[in-house]
Amino acid sequence: MLAACGNKQATITRGESEANFVTLGTMQYQVQLSRQLNSSDTGDRALLIGIPPAARVVGPKEIWFGVWVRVTNKSGSPARSADQFKIVDTRGRSYKPVALQSVNAFAYRPGIVQSVYPTLNSVSTNTPPGGAIVLFKLPLDALDFRPLDLAFSSTLLPGRTSTVLLDV
Repeated sequence: MLAACGNKQATITRGESEANFVTLGTMQYQVQLSRQLNSSDTGDRALLIGIPPAARVVGPKEIWFGVWVRVTNKSGSPARSADQFKIVDTRGRSYKPVALQSVNAFAYRPGIVQSVYPTLNSVSTNTPPGGAIVLFKLPLDALDFRPLDLAFSSTLLPGRTSTVLLDV
């Protein structure tokens, strides 16, 4: 008699593009979009609300860069989402996000996810690209060392990190 493992899918912890669903713990993450932001653009200004005063100045060799993330919890039990993010370039340099204040309705906030985050009918879900933004201030030359990886982890899952290759 021959026994097989069935149709169980492998757990994917490295996404080769933003379209991939990547697993961390019991949650699946998908990068909806990543792009440079322009503080002079009317549409982008709302995304930049709530930057702490010490981080507001962008030098001539720096850019704002947003990564929109969507989280799905299919476990049936509430679970905590990733609380640590960084972008890593091909030189191995890493960049931490800017912590946005609570006045930013689009900001990613780690917390308990019942089924989907951002929640249905939230500002982040109802405006393109349909995810919560993780905001970075990058040196302009980081774009010269692509591809960039978004790495994320959780303090509740020590030693486990998942990554997504960003489509920059």
